[in-house]
Amino acid sequence: MSSDDETTKILKLPAVLDLNAANRLHEQVLAHKGGNIDVDASDVSRIGAQCVQVLLSAAQSWRFDHQSFKVVQASDIFIKTLKLLGISDESLLPGEMLK
Repeated sequence: MSSDDETTKILKLPAVLDLNAANRLHEQVLAHKGGNIDVDASDVSRIGAQCVQVLLSAAQSWRFDHQSFKVVQASDIFIKTLKLLGISDESLLPGEMLK
C-alpha cells in the first residue's frame, strides 16, 4: 500500500493571481493532473475571481477523479477574498481556515 505523500505534489501559488495569471495557473494545475495536489497559497497578496474559478474547477475535477486537491497553507488575503466571494469549498478553505 503506497502512501498519499508519495504522489502528492506541492503547487506554490505566486503573490499575484490576477486576470493575467489565470492562464498560467490553469497550465500549472493541468500539469499535475493525475496526482494529488497540496496548494500553498501562503504568499498570495492578491487573487482575482478568474483564478478562484480555476482553483474551484480544479478542486471539482480532482474530486471527480478521486484524487486530493487541497489548500494546505493560505495567506489572510487569500482566505478573506474567498470568503468575500462566498466560497466555502472545503478543498480551498479547510475548516480551520474558516475561523
